[in-house]
Amino acid sequence: MKKIFLPILIKAGKRIEKRKFNEPPIYIGGCGRSGTTLLLSILSAHNDIFACPRELNLFDRAEITGSDVITPKFYRLYRTFITNRIKSTATRYCEKSPSNICKIPLIEKLHHKNFKLIHIIRDGRDVILSKHPRGKDKYWVEPERWVDDVSEGLKFQDHPSVHTIRYEDLVKDYPNTIGEICSFLEMPLSDEIINWHKNATVRQNNALYQKIDEISTTSVEKWKKPENSERVQQLTGNTEGMKLLEKLGYI
Repeated sequence: MKKIFLPILIKAGKRIEKRKFNEPPIYIGGCGRSGTTLLLSILSAHNDIFACPRELNLFDRAEITGSDVITPKFYRLYRTFITNRIKSTATRYCEKSPSNICKIPLIEKLHHKNFKLIHIIRDGRDVILSKHPRGKDKYWVEPERWVDDVSEGLKFQDHPSVHTIRYEDLVKDYPNTIGEICSFLEMPLSDEIINWHKNATVRQNNALYQKIDEISTTSVEKWKKPENSERVQQLTGNTEGMKLLEKLGYI
């Protein structure tokens, strides 16, 4: 059934894309539990942006073959266009999947360098403390993943289409941080995004098990609590982990 209707879905989705979106697409990436979902919700408040409400992992199993980029999962984007209401003012779409941070060369080639990607980084000592709701003693992110994902993204920190931010700056200094993001995206700093929580179209996400809350600093520096010391040691005892924390100014 899927094979029969897939070409129709793709054709219809491409028609919507061509008609609605004439500005560079926006991608959000970063190690899981670093604030990617919060950032998506914030950007969803802007009138110029249609934010895909679910993680699509568009570049799963994607590959570069000669001059082409093969993207077997890109139909998910077109399905999203068809099954969701797109605000009449939107001129670009925004897709958030943490794995995007490891797919920048693919994204760049697919869009002929005409894209924007925001890499959000969070203190790894807090990242690795995030418990998985499906397992009492299970964590979302292991120290090695944080090191690998952040390091991969930092390879492109000077890329003109990539903007790197810190989660801590987003929650502690929202006005300046969102101003820099809008400048990078070449969009006005609108009242809607300043008061994002009143205007966000994405309030739940498959990466979370609860509604997205307003900005808070309560999740910053949880690693300092004595009961977390053993878990934190798994990162600080990692040579590469310590180097990265120092490089990013967390230590």
